[in-house]
Amino acid sequence: MQTFHELEQTQSVISTILQNSLRNDRINHAYIFTGDYEPLLLEAAHLFAKSLFCEAPVDVEPCGVCRSCRRMESGNLVDYYEIEPDGATIKKEQIQQLMHDLSLRGLEGNRQIYVITQSHKMTPQAANSLLKFFEEPGEGKVALLLTNQPQLLLPTIRSRGQLLSFRPADRQMISEVLSEKTGRDHELTQLAARVYPKVEDAEEALLEDWFVNARASVLQLMEELANRPADLPLFVQEKWMGQFKNRQDVRIGLELVTCFFEDVLRLKLNPAWEGMTYTNSKPQLEQMGSKSQTTITRWLQAVLAAVRRVEANVNPQLTVERLMFDLQKG
Repeated sequence: MQTFHELEQTQSVISTILQNSLRNDRINHAYIFTGDYEPLLLEAAHLFAKSLFCEAPVDVEPCGVCRSCRRMESGNLVDYYEIEPDGATIKKEQIQQLMHDLSLRGLEGNRQIYVITQSHKMTPQAANSLLKFFEEPGEGKVALLLTNQPQLLLPTIRSRGQLLSFRPADRQMISEVLSEKTGRDHELTQLAARVYPKVEDAEEALLEDWFVNARASVLQLMEELANRPADLPLFVQEKWMGQFKNRQDVRIGLELVTCFFEDVLRLKLNPAWEGMTYTNSKPQLEQMGSKSQTTITRWLQAVLAAVRRVEANVNPQLTVERLMFDLQKG
């Protein structure tokens, strides 16, 4: 996304608000971008920052050719910062380092902009460190917090930023683009678009066999649950942990399971529904849909709880083992 005109095609309200802020030179010290697809939020944040740094904007559009625009494009603008989770969380030390960097005068001008992706993953200590800075941000400093779970931010942080809620992303279009780039089938690209927070990460995953095998492992897990639930612990030890070896792998696996149960529940509620993510697996979805709505909902809640535990740094293997026990209970 290079222009506000492009942003306007899918996010007209957001585009209008940001353009008016630029035209009227009424820039808040903090914005919270929320939406279901973080790559879109990051593109919008990058565009807004580029416009703020641009030395010769055309109306409010960044010119794309000035020194600042070129440095933004190359990732070499020293007064622009991006913070992302270090592992499962954004740590206090990351925020403290950011605050130290921002305490210095802007090296190239009177503006400093920082973007915190997946900002809901800040630890309590990190969030409190950021809050202190929010209270006295200093002139020319702009924060852009990106999150798909704004309710997890501290209320005091939410109250100090302008909340901009993006419309749901067109995942069908994203999936089609990924299919064209990677040659993978539609089901696989839809899943990658769902579980990876960045398009680049989704594309990279689709080019490797690991993600293909991850989908196969999830479908095998669902078969075990449907037909041999007593064997789930053995399956986890012999097959699952061999595929999902670290915290990030386990998170991806659990997100894939979440997608499956969401498809099952929606198909249960509406047998004519055609919007499933597991487009090649409808017979298996329908088989699992023979369970009661209560059971399916309980399974989905158990998986979502497991995702939260992994993100909270709980031991991944223990988390999966507990999940298998919860799934066995039905």
